[in-house]
Amino acid sequence: MSQDPIIISNTLIVDQVYKDIKRRIIKGELLPDSKLSIRVLCEYYKISDTPLKQALNRLISEHLVLALPRRGMRVNSFSQKDIHEAIEARTMIELFAVPSAIASVKKSNQLIRQLEENIMEDERLINEVSDLNSYTEIAQRELEVSQGFHLLIVKSLNNDTIINTYLNLLNHRYLYYQIGKDKTAQARASLSEHKTILDRLKAGDEEGVKNAILLHLKAREYDVNSARKN
Repeated sequence: MSQDPIIISNTLIVDQVYKDIKRRIIKGELLPDSKLSIRVLCEYYKISDTPLKQALNRLISEHLVLALPRRGMRVNSFSQKDIHEAIEARTMIELFAVPSAIASVKKSNQLIRQLEENIMEDERLINEVSDLNSYTEIAQRELEVSQGFHLLIVKSLNNDTIINTYLNLLNHRYLYYQIGKDKTAQARASLSEHKTILDRLKAGDEEGVKNAILLHLKAREYDVNSARKN
């Protein structure tokens, strides 16, 4: 924590601290498994421990911070097993959602339009910046849009419990900003795979959609594991 302290106004202080700690974790300024001292962070942000703990609790709910008995709070360190299990669970939910997505498309073109708009926005963001390796606002937005493609399919289930469970599984994506080597290439590959999923969905090809999703998520898991080995 060698940077100059940041003085934050009282307005939306919890949200500001939450976002800044999250940014520092994703950029690697706060390393995986590093201890998060309440006293040090309070001094750094010049705030009391109440808003700080509220901000940290939000990060705990996103699995970016761990609260461990007798060890305090630490930055989460995602293992290969953690990543595999998250992607495996995502795969199960997304494949389960495919029949609902197909049924939704047969009723109206709303989901198709939303997915097309998502792809257009993702492509625009990728082309807007030459390098996604730095955690900029554009890089963060691109990540959220890319996640949003899958979320649109899952939302076709109209099941809030499943949707909330799915949202909690998306946090492994932030690991790309800690260990990824070429996130621009990964983003372009992901976008191409999204287009394939959309094409199969437009055709009403349930098995084709499932196969495309399965290949897509396996490819993304391979990206993460390959980066961890380098």
